[in-house]
Amino acid sequence: MPKRTHKWKKLPSSVSLAHRAFVLKLRELREVSDRTQAQISQDVYLAPTSLSNHLNGGRIPETEHVEKLYKILHDEAAATSRAMPCSLSLLLELRAKALVKHCGCCPVGSPGATAAAPDAQPTAAGSPAPKRVRRRPRRPRVRLSARHRGIPRTPAQAEVPVPLREGDRHLTTPADAAWPEIRTLAESLSAGRSRDADIMMWSAATTLSARDVQIFVAQCRAAGLGKAADQVITNAARRDAQAVLNIASALHTSEQYADAGLLLAAAAQEEQT
Repeated sequence: MPKRTHKWKKLPSSVSLAHRAFVLKLRELREVSDRTQAQISQDVYLAPTSLSNHLNGGRIPETEHVEKLYKILHDEAAATSRAMPCSLSLLLELRAKALVKHCGCCPVGSPGATAAAPDAQPTAAGSPAPKRVRRRPRRPRVRLSARHRGIPRTPAQAEVPVPLREGDRHLTTPADAAWPEIRTLAESLSAGRSRDADIMMWSAATTLSARDVQIFVAQCRAAGLGKAADQVITNAARRDAQAVLNIASALHTSEQYADAGLLLAAAAQEEQT
């Protein structure tokens, strides 16, 4: 069977050299398989859009996803007598070099996490050149995971030490904090793609920061995805105790008292099982 080739998009100029080297090697690895992007992403437990994002200079994938992708493509290469373009250790080394920490508040490896602009150099006349304006980093995309197990909702909200509820004010989340994945989640649920929806909800609950989980839940509520918001909260209850407390604090600060109660009740039930 002739080897299948792909037409790749040109990488954005904002992608750093180290990140570019990692993406190019990742593309070479992808060429080993003749299967579609959707088929490969399903085996790696990634949404097709996320795998496409990784291959086009977006967010740098997690180590577990790189290792899983390499193993799947290595097995395919062995079955079709094709050579692998690199070793797993080299691929992980390129990934490590591509990760750049932007600032203390931004996650390592985010699309906007590029190196800070160098100090201004003096001009020929001796006056300093104008400083570059550092671009604001984009919000990270949801990282996806394979495992998912729902926890039934229990009416234990009265035990939570929070003020009397006046109605959760989910729409107080700033408009610029909206997640584009909410629309994708709504489309997946509407089209009956429950697997994709479950993966997105599990990933949001178990990998995002406390503040981002609060925003994700608030945006689900605002979009009318109440059951999805409940599922994200019950999934988040499976995290370690400190993470659960941080998320509950973020929900409480945003006056999402019912959501904070559901989280703590689900965490207590998880502790008993």
